[in-house]
Amino acid sequence: MGVYERQQREKKILEAAIKIFAEKGPHYTRIEEVAAQAKMSKGLTYFYFKSKEDLYMAVVKKAFEDFRDMFNKILTKGKDQNGFDNVISLVDHFLEFSVEKRFFYESILHLLGLVNLYNDPATRKLIHPSILESPYFHKLLGMQHDIPAIGIKIISKGIRDNSIRPELHPETTFYMVWSMLTGFERLKGSVEYEPKDLKIHAEVWKNSFVKVLIEILKGPQYAPKQAAVQGRLF
Repeated sequence: MGVYERQQREKKILEAAIKIFAEKGPHYTRIEEVAAQAKMSKGLTYFYFKSKEDLYMAVVKKAFEDFRDMFNKILTKGKDQNGFDNVISLVDHFLEFSVEKRFFYESILHLLGLVNLYNDPATRKLIHPSILESPYFHKLLGMQHDIPAIGIKIISKGIRDNSIRPELHPETTFYMVWSMLTGFERLKGSVEYEPKDLKIHAEVWKNSFVKVLIEILKGPQYAPKQAAVQGRLF
C-alpha cells in the first residue's frame, strides 16, 4: 500500500470519527460506528488506530491544529495592525471558534484537563491507559505550547508598538487573557439561563468583561472608550 493511499484512508476514518464523536460523544461512540461511517471494516480501522482512545486523540490533534491555525492567521494576516488590535481579533475568533467548532473546542479543553492530570504522577493513573499509550497524545504533549507561543508573540508585539501597557509580562498576560476567555465561555450559559436569582444581565456582564480586558491591556484611562470595540469583540 502506498503512502498516499494510507493517508487517504486515515483521513477518511478521521472525518468519520469527527462526525460520530461530535454527534454522540467519545464515551458513547463505538469503533464499529466509525468504521461503518467511513465504509471500512472494523479490523481495518483498528489497523490505523489501535483503540477508540487512540482515534479520539487523533481527532483532538486535528482540533488543536485548527485552533493553532486560527492563532497563526491572526498574527500573519494582522501584521499591519498593532498588537492590541491583534488581541481584539483573537478574542473575536476565539469565541467564534468555541461556537462554530464546538466539538473541537470541547476537545481542546479536555486535552488541557488531561495534561493537568498527566503532570502529577499521583493523578496520571486516572487517565485511560489507551490514551497514555496513544502516539497522538504524546504528540499533543509536545505541541501544547504552540498556541501560547503565538499568543505571547501577539502580546509582545503590542508592548513593542505601545498599544499595550509596557509594564505587562507577555507570558502571564496571555495566559490571563486565555483564562478570562475560557471562563467567559464556560459561564455564559449559566448567566443567560432563566429563571435566575442573580441580578446580572448577560449584556451588562459582557460589557464589563470588555472593560476589564481593556483595562488590563491598555490601562484604566482607556476603559471609558470601550464602545468602539464592543461590536468587534462580540
